[in-house]
Amino acid sequence: MQVKEFIKRIFRKLTLGEFVNVEIELTENWTKYNNGKSIGKKGSEGGKILNDQENINGARITFEANAGNIPFAITLGIYGLMVHTEFFSEIEIATKYFKRKKNEIDTILKMFEIPENNQDTEWENKKDEYLDKLMSE
Repeated sequence: MQVKEFIKRIFRKLTLGEFVNVEIELTENWTKYNNGKSIGKKGSEGGKILNDQENINGARITFEANAGNIPFAITLGIYGLMVHTEFFSEIEIATKYFKRKKNEIDTILKMFEIPENNQDTEWENKKDEYLDKLMSE
């Protein structure tokens, strides 16, 4: 069997109808991006957006289905700092990842509430550690 056929078999194209309502609770500081108008539109990975949330302190996380040959993609970003995308074959794992990464983003954004004159080398190292963790699964 060719590799391309094998990948297609593993990462089958999903029927979007069954996943359109991927509801993930809005938590403190999180709102629907663009008042929910992005839901159903094409996302940055070429899939259909199922859930799209923005943190009022400067971050966004987007959940897409059918991103190319991959069933699910989650793109997260902290404005002016980083953007990262992960791909998933199972909706349950993707949903857990989405929720976990929202919490990690909250932790990083809280660090930026510390006044600049109090940001020392330890603060910088901790920020880098949190960012590394955020960009790993």
